[in-house]
Amino acid sequence: HVHLDGSFEFALLNQHLNDLGHHDILPESVQLPWHEDEGGGHFPVRQLVQDCQDYNEFHALCTCVGKSSLREMIKCFEVFVPIVRGNLELMEELAYHFVKRQAEQNIIYTEVRYSPHVLAKGATYAMPPAGSMCPADPVPIVDAVTRGLIRGENDFGVKVNQILCCIAWRPDWAEAVIQLAHERRSTTDSAQQCAIVGVDIAAGEEHFDVENFPHLHYPHKSAFQLAQELDLNITLHAGEVGDATFIHRAITEYGAVRIGHGYRMMMSNDDADNDGDNAADYEHVIQTVIQRNVHVEVCPTSSLETGAWTNHQQCPVSGECKWEEHPFVKMRERGVRVGLNSDDPAVFDTSLVQQYDIALRKMGLSRGDIVEGVMHSIDASFLSDEEKDDVREKMLEFVRSHE
Repeated sequence: HVHLDGSFEFALLNQHLNDLGHHDILPESVQLPWHEDEGGGHFPVRQLVQDCQDYNEFHALCTCVGKSSLREMIKCFEVFVPIVRGNLELMEELAYHFVKRQAEQNIIYTEVRYSPHVLAKGATYAMPPAGSMCPADPVPIVDAVTRGLIRGENDFGVKVNQILCCIAWRPDWAEAVIQLAHERRSTTDSAQQCAIVGVDIAAGEEHFDVENFPHLHYPHKSAFQLAQELDLNITLHAGEVGDATFIHRAITEYGAVRIGHGYRMMMSNDDADNDGDNAADYEHVIQTVIQRNVHVEVCPTSSLETGAWTNHQQCPVSGECKWEEHPFVKMRERGVRVGLNSDDPAVFDTSLVQQYDIALRKMGLSRGDIVEGVMHSIDASFLSDEEKDDVREKMLEFVRSHE
């Protein structure tokens, strides 16, 4: 579970701005997708970037550390994504550097996800006012990303496939994402280099909430019913900061075979602050995940920085979080199939290697536990059986060589 735009190399973006010599490519402000009484309204992007005195300040502006808020994280994206929008050459270069960083961490296979619409020229996370729609063309973005990934594969010897994301606040894009994933998948065989292998919905879970967000729910649900009819692979963000029952809906209604995050199913009523839930609801969700063999993509650092892990406590002496109480540990104890992921490593200033380090040093996992989680991730990947066997063998060879 890793987002391409959450992995952008900020040094490249900063250098691009310096080469331009101005900040005109940035909007003066962007309209955040949620209501003003929830911290929405206009966000003064250009002025914030112009006020940066050096790269360190720009880097701090682009990262979400110590804020414990998913929406604060999305605001970080609003700072740097406009630099990339519609710039196909820069997009290709960023994709290439993504593969380079994966190889540097000895990551032999990745399914990188992104929204091609949100990276297109003229796009916004928020729905534009009626009559001011600027259609976002996702095809050139997918082509540019694919070119960069293929170059990276050829140069660094690791494998990368793609997952296309809908955006929770943009129901107008949902069906187009599904159709694009289907068209690209159906015109080539599974051995295509840097193939599109699945679909997702990112940037929030409001679309699961039919009562409060029907305008988001019905278009996304319809799109994912189509995805199921087209036999697309589906992984969905659910139970990160939203209701635990959203996990159940993602699986039973939207067709998810993998869940991104899923922490809320392991949290009690008090922990998750979901007044409508009770113990039976939580247990029903857990049993659905276990019985259907759904894989959960856990992202430890992300869960802390977005506020998804709401009941984390700090040790009064060291100030460290009690990682041994993380939902990931509880999932493993209950028999849920889980793997470790970095989510948005650039935005959270982390890496997959650091996630393994947290699991080993702070959660109490053994080396064997880590290998088991990687094997679960391979099993749940959207590769063919033959490709999975190849990745497993490479993984085991790496483990044996480091005993």
